[in-house]
Amino acid sequence: MKRFKINSFATKITLGFIAVILILGVVIFICCEYYSINAAKNNYKQLTESCARSAAYSLYNMPVKDYLTKGKNQEYYEQLATLVSICKHFGLKYLYVYVPNFKTNQLTTLFYVDGKSDNNLKGRELGSVVDWQISQIEKDVFNGKDSHEVFIIKNFMGHTITSYAAVYDKNDKPIALVGADLDFNVVRNKIIHNVMMTVLFLTICLSIIYTVLIVFLKRMFIKPVMKISLRMANFVNFKDQDFKPLKVKTDDEIGLMAKSFNKMVFDINSYIKQITDTQMETIFSLAKLAQSRDDDTGKHLERVQQYCKILSEQLALNSPYSHLINKKFIENIVHASPLHDIGKVGISDTILLKQGQLSEEEFEKIKKHTTIGYETLKEVHSKFGTNSFIEMGMVMSLCHHERYDGSGYPNGLKGDEIPLAARIMALADVYDALSTKRIYKPAFDNDKCAEIIKEGKGTLFDPIIVDAFLEIKDKFFEIRKEMED
Repeated sequence: MKRFKINSFATKITLGFIAVILILGVVIFICCEYYSINAAKNNYKQLTESCARSAAYSLYNMPVKDYLTKGKNQEYYEQLATLVSICKHFGLKYLYVYVPNFKTNQLTTLFYVDGKSDNNLKGRELGSVVDWQISQIEKDVFNGKDSHEVFIIKNFMGHTITSYAAVYDKNDKPIALVGADLDFNVVRNKIIHNVMMTVLFLTICLSIIYTVLIVFLKRMFIKPVMKISLRMANFVNFKDQDFKPLKVKTDDEIGLMAKSFNKMVFDINSYIKQITDTQMETIFSLAKLAQSRDDDTGKHLERVQQYCKILSEQLALNSPYSHLINKKFIENIVHASPLHDIGKVGISDTILLKQGQLSEEEFEKIKKHTTIGYETLKEVHSKFGTNSFIEMGMVMSLCHHERYDGSGYPNGLKGDEIPLAARIMALADVYDALSTKRIYKPAFDNDKCAEIIKEGKGTLFDPIIVDAFLEIKDKFFEIRKEMED
């Protein structure tokens, strides 16, 4: 699995935006929760106060002493039913009524309604005395003072928001306290849920904003910058031979950068073309110099270049070799083909220019032009770095006299062991030899050349390349006519 790398400007923006969203989300969550909880405390304080006051109002002038001495009666059950109704209707956890004893810190229970039951809470029945640390708020409310604080209790009875109201007799004297408890955990969970939904909504909004923003940035900024970076990287790494300009239609800083880039591209391309043309002219001149020692060859190099070009293009269209032949392959074979006989500079004139038939020893010497050319180009290649057409020239020089059946030289390669460029070169070289006049033979017409090459199918030449040649043999003849010696 490829290791993830933060290597793109868009990726950095994305990660930065995600980090901002997360930080904003946390901050918004904390702020919303803080605000919501404080707001909820006040709202639920008002609710519990209303419940406590309603219950106190319904218990006005209740016979506390009778309940504690005589026990429950019809009026008690009616009041209990009212408290149960208030408790359930407003979702209270507890609603209770008691007589406080501030001196002993004890409570005497009159009613203690559980929100989940229709009766008093077990252990808090009528008359139960409970030791309790009575709060100042309870004392103030019992003595007729209003409390503006939110009273939150957390003990063995749970985590609650609590409010109190005093129950009065007909002489307006306090006789009991009503306490209304709302489960604060339920409240808090609702608040958290609402806050989470708010944060989720904001995250979705921010994501939509980000999507629109990144599309805009990609189109107006990131895409042009990435194009410049990619093209420069490809050029530096020799992946692109053509340094193409950018098309940017803005007049801002990006447009100015693109124009400067395009000016640089133009200058570099001009400089590269000048160097390349000089290199090609020098190499071609050396190849022509080697060829000039053989008076019969004429425009052999120029014709072979064109033969190799059109034959490669035909093979690229529809053949088993089409996946091996691309624009670069064709460009290289055109540039490399003049180098196929450059090794002849190492062959003496007495052999190279001999009028009659060569002896066996002389033929062995002339065969060495393949290895001489290969070694020469190899030396150039090792000293001046990688160059794909020189590499192709090396194999074409070495292998263009190899034969498909393995009877060629210098290494007796067979079939696909022979490099494809050399197999193409072999046919082009033979066609030019057949179609031109030499000291030892006349120039054959196009049909005769095609017939001889067809006879060599599978022995001298690759059958697939022969088939491709036969389809375009007339183009070969046209090239031959245009480039008469």
